[in-house]
Amino acid sequence: MKTAYQIFLTGLSIIILSWFLPWIYGLLFPVAASDPFVAYSPLTESFIISEPGGGDIYAVDKEGKRVGEILSKEDRDSLLPHIYYTQLMAHDRMPDSVAGREVSVPVFKQSQWVFSSSPRDLNKVMPEVNLMMESMPARIDLEDPDMVFRVKGNRVEFIDIATNSVNADRSRRFTEIFNDRGFSFPIKTLSGNITTRKPYDEGYLLVDKEGGIYHLKMQAGRPYMVKVSKPYSVVARNLFILENVDRRQLGLVSDESDRLYVLEREGYRLKPLEVGDVDPSRHRISIVKNLFNWVVKISDNNGSRWIALDSDTYEPLATYSVGYPESLTERVAGFIFPFELSFTDVTDCLARPRVEFFSWHVVVLNVVLSLILLWYYRSQRQSLKIIASAVTLIFGIFSFIPFIIYKKLYL
Repeated sequence: MKTAYQIFLTGLSIIILSWFLPWIYGLLFPVAASDPFVAYSPLTESFIISEPGGGDIYAVDKEGKRVGEILSKEDRDSLLPHIYYTQLMAHDRMPDSVAGREVSVPVFKQSQWVFSSSPRDLNKVMPEVNLMMESMPARIDLEDPDMVFRVKGNRVEFIDIATNSVNADRSRRFTEIFNDRGFSFPIKTLSGNITTRKPYDEGYLLVDKEGGIYHLKMQAGRPYMVKVSKPYSVVARNLFILENVDRRQLGLVSDESDRLYVLEREGYRLKPLEVGDVDPSRHRISIVKNLFNWVVKISDNNGSRWIALDSDTYEPLATYSVGYPESLTERVAGFIFPFELSFTDVTDCLARPRVEFFSWHVVVLNVVLSLILLWYYRSQRQSLKIIASAVTLIFGIFSFIPFIIYKKLYL
């Protein structure tokens, strides 16, 4: 009984310390990578980089190499009129045309939008029911939905929120259109934006079991569904619906080959975006679109890259990237902790144990701590010394502390 208690208490201490010590270390010595603000100038056809914290402002060419002198804030405003038009207007410096296009503040505002996606948006437990808005409300303004829908087997079921009762007629009509369009149940993933704070509603983009893409919405209580034509090589994995003022793009699509596409509203055309490998379940994605270009940012724990695309043709214009080198704090941690136990992660919304390994550099400290324990338990039985040293060779400081504190427990 005493042996079982010793094993339990030591194991529990190792688990707690493997979580608490790296956590308190990270709290005392935080590591945070700060990206610059990156925009693409249609005037110089180059990226304009603004370093964080009021740092330098400079231009880089299409290959990401720094060119020219340090820029002032006024220079940056003039090179990026589609972003800093308010500042230019305040000082009567707003141009009438940019890159051969006639411009104005309303034109800039109507042509810009921002999109962002985090792995946490995808790596979570999805709800079993989804809200369905009316895309053609009786009044001009969008209304809060009064229905939810779910998939049960090979049929769609609509439920009235107020009464919690199934709407049999609407369920039948939506199930029929799913079958007519060749949808393969179940729904693999879907994307919608259920809010009245948007200019219009486009319902949902869906992916079926076979990787097909579908557009679904409700108009005057009736189903509207279109199957998107695409190459057989494109097997959709993630979708992001876009409901922007300009109405040109319906959404973004990523496939199982880590490629990104834009889905245009007119003709449901699917066009590839040359931005490199993208996995929304691992990468943070942001897009800043304006009259002249898109600036697509893709980042993870290793670094960030920016790709400028032409707003009309989606042709790549330039690329820029920065890496996140290992910091001194992280290097030191690799000499102290053999691993880190955590229960949450910035890439998902799931609470579960996960172990992250540092480096083999910790072997040096583990050997030293094992030798200390051999001396500390020098008067104890041989088996205890061997067990304590062997465990510390593996778990390092996480087992060294309880073996030191609980010495009397092992006598």
